[in-house]
Amino acid sequence: MLGSGTAVPLADRATSCYLLDDGAGTRVLVDLGPGALQRAAQAGCPLPDLAAVLLTHAHPDHCADLAALQFALRSPALQPRARPLEVIGHAGVLLVALRLRNAWPGWLAPGPEALVLRPALPGPLPPLGCLDVRAYRVAHHETSLGYRIQLPDGFTLAFSGDAIEGEELLELGRAADLFVLEAAGPDQSPVPGHLTPRRAGALATACGARHVLLTHFYPAVLSEPIARQVRETFEGRLTLAQDGQVLPLGR
Repeated sequence: MLGSGTAVPLADRATSCYLLDDGAGTRVLVDLGPGALQRAAQAGCPLPDLAAVLLTHAHPDHCADLAALQFALRSPALQPRARPLEVIGHAGVLLVALRLRNAWPGWLAPGPEALVLRPALPGPLPPLGCLDVRAYRVAHHETSLGYRIQLPDGFTLAFSGDAIEGEELLELGRAADLFVLEAAGPDQSPVPGHLTPRRAGALATACGARHVLLTHFYPAVLSEPIARQVRETFEGRLTLAQDGQVLPLGR
């Protein structure tokens, strides 16, 4: 967990970013909030070791490091890549990457040997190493996609990104071994377009998720008894995300 916070700056919670390592040489970032690349390096994944980035939607706290990524990949200080880094997301998110190049003409356009922007639609995506990935449309923003990733041993990991209830979100998390699910605001004053602890718990119960990693906390919800509230609607394994936390994945 490289970033479990939101657009509101907090000393101990960075913006959205998660590092997935399959143990066989494929490392993937999910979301690129501001400073994500530095936090990945601190976690032992420098940019040359990164295989792909999955973007959930076009809000800055999930994709602002697209500027830093494109600038870094042009640096002569980096060794040439054996394979280009893939940035995968809704076409509208990738358009953000291209428009950023207009702000710094000539400085954010790494060659195709360094970077590939790959638009995604709901459905199966090309494998990332030994990871099988499927995208799901979720309700939050017109560019929002959730991702369901299966590891070689069958372990299933789902990322909601920012989301509210819907059939697509239920299918995304259906019987997932780990569901990374947001709960941005308190139940008594929810943030529009986001879940709350009790609602996230109810959703996890409805889809039969085995383990929920709750994340994307605005300051107001952090003053609430989050775990107790989730327990009112969900009985499975629960983890409240903390920046720097590491979870082993596997059955």
